[in-house]
Amino acid sequence: MDRRGIPSSGEPVLIGEILQKLVDKTAELDGKSVKITGRLEDHDVQKCTTRVTDPQTAFSITVDTRLIEPFTTKSGSLVQVIGELDCLVDNHPVVLKAVIIRCVDGLDMTMYKKALESQREYFLNRDKT
Repeated sequence: MDRRGIPSSGEPVLIGEILQKLVDKTAELDGKSVKITGRLEDHDVQKCTTRVTDPQTAFSITVDTRLIEPFTTKSGSLVQVIGELDCLVDNHPVVLKAVIIRCVDGLDMTMYKKALESQREYFLNRDKT
Protein backbone atom coordinates (compact mmCIF):
# COMPACT_ATOMS: atom_id res chain seq x y z
CA MET A 1 0.00 0.00 0.00
CA ASP A 2 1.17 3.48 -0.69
CA ARG A 3 1.08 6.34 1.81
CA ARG A 4 -2.52 7.16 0.81
CA GLY A 5 -3.67 3.63 1.61
CA ILE A 6 -4.14 2.70 -2.04
CA PRO A 7 -3.04 -0.85 -2.93
CA SER A 8 0.04 -1.12 -5.11
CA SER A 9 -0.51 -2.49 -8.61
CA GLY A 10 1.84 -5.34 -7.75
CA GLU A 11 4.82 -6.54 -9.77
CA PRO A 12 3.68 -9.27 -12.16
CA VAL A 13 5.47 -12.49 -11.20
CA LEU A 14 4.99 -16.18 -11.83
CA ILE A 15 4.25 -18.44 -8.88
CA GLY A 16 7.32 -20.54 -9.70
CA GLU A 17 9.53 -17.44 -9.54
CA ILE A 18 8.33 -16.66 -6.02
CA LEU A 19 9.04 -20.21 -4.88
CA GLN A 20 12.46 -20.22 -6.58
CA LYS A 21 13.48 -16.94 -4.93
CA LEU A 22 12.35 -18.39 -1.62
CA VAL A 23 14.56 -21.46 -2.10
CA ASP A 24 17.55 -19.50 -3.45
CA LYS A 25 17.08 -16.68 -0.93
CA THR A 26 18.01 -14.34 -3.79
CA ALA A 27 15.50 -11.64 -2.93
CA GLU A 28 13.71 -10.19 0.05
CA LEU A 29 10.11 -11.26 -0.45
CA ASP A 30 8.47 -10.31 2.84
CA GLY A 31 6.06 -7.42 2.26
CA LYS A 32 6.66 -7.29 -1.49
CA SER A 33 3.58 -6.34 -3.54
CA VAL A 34 3.01 -8.81 -6.39
CA LYS A 35 0.43 -9.86 -8.97
CA ILE A 36 0.11 -13.59 -9.69
CA THR A 37 -2.02 -15.49 -12.19
CA GLY A 38 -3.29 -19.04 -11.77
CA ARG A 39 -6.19 -21.40 -11.12
CA LEU A 40 -8.23 -20.94 -7.95
CA GLU A 41 -8.35 -24.13 -5.84
CA ASP A 42 -9.43 -25.26 -2.39
CA HIS A 43 -11.20 -22.10 -1.23
CA ASP A 44 -11.88 -22.41 2.51
CA VAL A 45 -14.29 -19.66 3.57
CA GLN A 46 -13.97 -20.54 7.29
CA LYS A 47 -10.17 -20.18 7.32
CA CYS A 48 -10.15 -17.41 4.68
CA THR A 49 -7.58 -19.20 2.55
CA THR A 50 -7.31 -20.57 -0.95
CA ARG A 51 -4.61 -21.96 -3.20
CA VAL A 52 -3.71 -20.55 -6.57
CA THR A 53 -1.89 -22.90 -8.94
CA ASP A 54 -0.02 -22.14 -12.17
CA PRO A 55 -1.87 -24.35 -14.70
CA GLN A 56 1.28 -24.97 -16.76
CA THR A 57 3.76 -25.82 -14.00
CA ALA A 58 1.53 -26.95 -11.09
CA PHE A 59 3.41 -24.65 -8.69
CA SER A 60 1.00 -23.28 -6.11
CA ILE A 61 0.85 -20.65 -3.40
CA THR A 62 -1.43 -20.17 -0.40
CA VAL A 63 -3.53 -17.00 -0.51
CA ASP A 64 -4.97 -15.30 2.59
CA THR A 65 -8.41 -14.01 1.54
CA ARG A 66 -9.47 -12.21 4.75
CA LEU A 67 -9.45 -8.77 3.12
CA ILE A 68 -11.51 -9.82 0.09
CA GLU A 69 -14.13 -12.18 1.56
CA PRO A 70 -16.71 -12.90 0.39
CA PHE A 71 -15.81 -13.21 -3.26
CA THR A 72 -17.78 -15.01 -5.94
CA THR A 73 -15.04 -16.46 -8.11
CA LYS A 74 -15.51 -20.22 -8.48
CA SER A 75 -12.89 -22.92 -7.91
CA GLY A 76 -11.19 -23.82 -11.17
CA SER A 77 -11.40 -20.27 -12.52
CA LEU A 78 -8.29 -18.55 -13.80
CA VAL A 79 -7.62 -15.54 -11.55
CA GLN A 80 -5.18 -12.71 -11.01
CA VAL A 81 -4.45 -11.83 -7.40
CA ILE A 82 -2.70 -8.69 -6.19
CA GLY A 83 -1.37 -8.63 -2.66
CA GLU A 84 1.62 -8.62 -0.36
CA LEU A 85 3.83 -11.60 0.35
CA ASP A 86 4.18 -12.72 3.95
CA CYS A 87 6.96 -15.21 4.63
CA LEU A 88 6.84 -18.03 7.20
CA VAL A 89 3.20 -17.92 8.29
CA ASP A 90 1.59 -20.95 9.98
CA ASN A 91 4.08 -23.48 8.56
CA HIS A 92 3.65 -22.13 5.01
CA PRO A 93 6.91 -20.82 3.53
CA VAL A 94 5.06 -17.91 1.91
CA VAL A 95 1.48 -16.61 1.91
CA LEU A 96 0.04 -13.97 -0.39
CA LYS A 97 -2.26 -11.59 1.50
CA ALA A 98 -4.77 -10.72 -1.22
CA VAL A 99 -6.20 -7.22 -1.59
CA ILE A 100 -7.64 -7.67 -5.09
CA ILE A 101 -8.80 -10.74 -6.99
CA ARG A 102 -10.26 -10.82 -10.48
CA CYS A 103 -11.40 -13.58 -12.79
CA VAL A 104 -9.41 -13.81 -16.05
CA ASP A 105 -10.95 -16.96 -17.55
CA GLY A 106 -9.96 -17.20 -21.20
CA LEU A 107 -6.51 -15.68 -20.69
CA ASP A 108 -3.92 -17.50 -22.82
CA MET A 109 -1.22 -18.30 -20.23
CA THR A 110 1.42 -19.00 -22.90
CA MET A 111 0.89 -15.57 -24.46
CA TYR A 112 0.68 -13.95 -21.01
CA LYS A 113 4.10 -15.37 -20.09
CA LYS A 114 5.58 -14.20 -23.42
CA ALA A 115 4.15 -10.71 -22.87
CA LEU A 116 5.58 -10.67 -19.33
CA GLU A 117 9.01 -11.65 -20.71
CA SER A 118 8.81 -8.90 -23.36
CA GLN A 119 7.80 -6.31 -20.77
CA ARG A 120 10.71 -7.25 -18.52
CA GLU A 121 13.14 -7.08 -21.44
CA TYR A 122 11.80 -3.65 -22.40
CA PHE A 123 12.15 -2.28 -18.85
CA LEU A 124 15.66 -3.72 -18.56
CA ASN A 125 16.76 -2.08 -21.83
CA ARG A 126 14.98 1.19 -21.02
CA ASP A 127 16.75 1.45 -17.68
CA LYS A 128 20.16 0.92 -19.32
CA THR A 129 19.83 4.06 -21.43
